[in-house]
Amino acid sequence: MRVAWAEFGLLDEAGFGSYEKRALVTLAVHGVSDAATLCRDGDIPSSKIYAAMEKLAQLGLVEVRRSRPQLFAALPPEPLIDRLNAIARERADQFAQASQSLRAAFEKLPRKLKSNEARVDLAIGADSHIKRHVSRLAGARQRVLSYLESGDLAAMRRLRDDDGFDVLKTIARQRERSGVEHRVIFGFDDRNAPQLLAFLRDFASSTRNLSGVRYCGEMGHPFHVVDDDLVILALDHPFIGEGRFASLLVHDAGLAAQLAEGFDQLWQRALKDLREIRAWPGRPRRG
Repeated sequence: MRVAWAEFGLLDEAGFGSYEKRALVTLAVHGVSDAATLCRDGDIPSSKIYAAMEKLAQLGLVEVRRSRPQLFAALPPEPLIDRLNAIARERADQFAQASQSLRAAFEKLPRKLKSNEARVDLAIGADSHIKRHVSRLAGARQRVLSYLESGDLAAMRRLRDDDGFDVLKTIARQRERSGVEHRVIFGFDDRNAPQLLAFLRDFASSTRNLSGVRYCGEMGHPFHVVDDDLVILALDHPFIGEGRFASLLVHDAGLAAQLAEGFDQLWQRALKDLREIRAWPGRPRRG
């Protein structure tokens, strides 16, 4: 049986073993099959096939028909993908709920750094910026303050559309559970205002429950403050194709306090509604 296995690599990332993946795909080819056929066409050892099928059946990804010999039936592609998505969400929710005990375990570890030393992590590339750093917003215990510009919007949109990684949805889901405050200021100008409007429309389900949203002219220095000791600084450059080329994650209470103070000052001056833009004295104008 000839199958382009690379096209099913996402099943590996979803936590399925090699034999489970092969069994699921091979069964999709046959529609209905017995264990011997799955072993032969899927190159699966006979000692592994029943454990693989039992797991797939428990997850609701295949149907078991009680017959002699025992037969397995595949789900059509649409309900199969729906079920895979549901499993992914269930696992994410379970991990988020259990992560509090994991956080406590990490916090109890002995620290070799002195308490007044800043710890810095560098993420290279827009993808790593989102996956390694921005995703940390979901673990906030008290509050998040975010100042975002066009580079942030482009990075989050591209990762969602290309890789299916929607960091805003993950953050929103955790915020709904924990009730953590999350305020956002969007910086924009005339040139990228359409991009902002499209972003607000397309990500409405993830942003509608934010603690507060305001708008201001671009400053050129996007950042996040998480709780009172964690800062994420985005690094952009106009000569870089994606704009966003890296970010810094800094554990420093002093820096977090300074940025939080600056955020609050900007919050007082920022617009509460985009419809106020016509009356905004500092509105950027096209030359």
